[in-house]
Amino acid sequence: MNYLPASLCKQVPDAVLRKLDNMDEAAQLGFAEEFSRNKKSSLLAFLLVGAGLHYAYLGRVWLTLLFLFTMGGFGIWWLIDIFRVFGLVRERNRSVAIQVLRDIQVLQ
Repeated sequence: MNYLPASLCKQVPDAVLRKLDNMDEAAQLGFAEEFSRNKKSSLLAFLLVGAGLHYAYLGRVWLTLLFLFTMGGFGIWWLIDIFRVFGLVRERNRSVAIQVLRDIQVLQ
């Protein structure tokens, strides 16, 4: 049985959800709490694109420095990232979900 909120299930990869279905309620709720604490917001990342800080928010410091040093690839990289940022956040949250699941499995 799945004890995760429906809004959270939409953000977690199907493979992670299948693994969580085999876990008890405490493990699922622990996953939900840890994932919620570490996931990133698409809206905030989108707002940070304007300042060139979206990569820093997503934990990619070197890309942030490169982005700022080149002034967003002279505007081209910045323009592309306006459309790409939502996918970047989705990928980051996917990685977070997988890592949190691994951490929970190690503790069990």
